[in-house]
Amino acid sequence: MSLLSWLPAVGSLLDGGRAATAAEPSLDEVMAERFRERIDPRPGDWAYAHFLDLRDALAETLRDASGVWLDYGAGTSPYRELFGRAALQTADIPGGESYPADHALDRDGRCPVPDGTFDGVLSTQVLEHVADANAYLREAFRLLRPGGTLVLSTHGVWEEHGGQDLWRWTADGLALQAERAGFTVERKVKLTCGPRALLLLLRWYGRDHGWPGGGPVGLALKALWLVDRVLPRSVDAYLDRAFGDLGRSEGPNSPFYLDILLVASKPGGAAADAKDPTVEKEIGT
Repeated sequence: MSLLSWLPAVGSLLDGGRAATAAEPSLDEVMAERFRERIDPRPGDWAYAHFLDLRDALAETLRDASGVWLDYGAGTSPYRELFGRAALQTADIPGGESYPADHALDRDGRCPVPDGTFDGVLSTQVLEHVADANAYLREAFRLLRPGGTLVLSTHGVWEEHGGQDLWRWTADGLALQAERAGFTVERKVKLTCGPRALLLLLRWYGRDHGWPGGGPVGLALKALWLVDRVLPRSVDAYLDRAFGDLGRSEGPNSPFYLDILLVASKPGGAAADAKDPTVEKEIGT
């Protein structure tokens, strides 16, 4: 008896066999799993490393959030649990794969509330799906009070997904676009960088398509595919052990990355007034 025969289902995998097709999940089940993958990523998930990096970066950024925030294009609003002291409201276009929202956006993404309603706006993986990204950023700017904060994530390198998928950015390009909408950019964080990103993409492609055999490269890719099928958690354990420090990076040292987290503010407010010598003079008179 060979060693491979001791590994569950390896024989059928190598022979191209397929397990019985499971029943198609319901929309509620799909949405619940999508929510879980993002707020509770687990080793073995299809994009564990990326979702872990994004969640951890958001948790650090939102840790001290206060006031009233808007999840703008909320979908399932998976990161609501990261808000400790802040109150979170949601906004989305009715229908589709999203939970009922507090505010219904119109087809152009406008939110029916007055200017300066919110202390913060959260936008996660929305901007790449918006037909007019500039209009979306201007609306986020309008929704914020002076001094309010925008926390936005979108893709650097990623597959097309989610129906209408229109844009990708570099960190500098996203920052420039936010500045043109009126924001002051405070941070631009690259997420899932370098070999951490590349191995995740190789593993992901292999899950969906497999790898053709032939030569040492084909053998190596098939070995990666086999390890991922039999011991998927071991791939993620390696990513965390070998490249965990590449989950987040700021600056020019990581030119390849899957996602960008942008933190920006709307000029004005108490902090800006304190730095304005004309305001200080008025206060002193």
